[in-house]
Amino acid sequence: MIKYVLKRLLMMIPVLIGVSLLIFLLVNSVPGDPASYALGADATAEQIQAFNESIGYYDPLPVRYFNYMKDLLRFDFGTSYVSRLPVMGELSVKVPISIIVAFTAIAGSLLVGIPLGVLSAVKQYSLLDVIPTSMAICLASAPSFWLGLLLMLEFSLRHQWLPSFGVEKPWWFILPMLTLVAIYGSNQMRLTRSSMLETIRQDYISTVRAKGATERVVIWRHALKNALLPVITAAGNNFGILLGGAIVTETLFSLPGLGTFIVNGVKQKDVPVVMGGTITLAALFAFVMLAVDVIYAFADPRVKARYKKMK
Repeated sequence: MIKYVLKRLLMMIPVLIGVSLLIFLLVNSVPGDPASYALGADATAEQIQAFNESIGYYDPLPVRYFNYMKDLLRFDFGTSYVSRLPVMGELSVKVPISIIVAFTAIAGSLLVGIPLGVLSAVKQYSLLDVIPTSMAICLASAPSFWLGLLLMLEFSLRHQWLPSFGVEKPWWFILPMLTLVAIYGSNQMRLTRSSMLETIRQDYISTVRAKGATERVVIWRHALKNALLPVITAAGNNFGILLGGAIVTETLFSLPGLGTFIVNGVKQKDVPVVMGGTITLAALFAFVMLAVDVIYAFADPRVKARYKKMK
């Protein structure tokens, strides 16, 4: 297992280099120069030229990329062209917010989706199946901004129980979390249901029942353990997506997260911001996928056996 983890960590290096090169080329292919975005329309030609020279904009593209990667080896993501603040300092504020939002959303979706999915599969075609499944389909189809606005209207404007924006206190994350849990929890519920239905029809489940095991033991000890594998995969993918992809929710609730940070950098052609945010996001996603593979080993003995063969 340790050898496998170390190998995966080493494989992240070329992946991150490839991501950095691709994003660098894409950002620099956008029309316009950074000074025009950073200084605004009132800047003179001399100011624009001086700013571009100070950031090395007129250097050849390979030279600029090499200089950036050289600084990156020292964990220096550069300075934002717009805010004039170190990108590393801004990331240290925005990344924890995105991690909190993503973790609470995925944890809540699993706590809601897995029990309802199991119940729906065990009670197939009954009201305990039809009602949760119908609600899950409706919530999964709802746009996040619409659902967030409804929650904001009900809990912030009408009853004034929760704040509608900001991150000053822990409970300020409740409305964004509820918005994402409703959507992702619905998807997890439907995935758990379909996986459980497929698992409980397997021959080994019939064998366990024939040996006299109770239905609770059959479902929770034998069937659920194998049915969770696709659920774990989906949860890991969704966690990685939410780290930088919950842009609508972050914008709606004014959360200064990583996704909004990157999008604003793209709009302003702020190369250090886009590069630093994207590389950080790629690294976090790679670590999440590694964690999912390690969890697999504890959920499925067959996966753990393959890890042992790699030694």
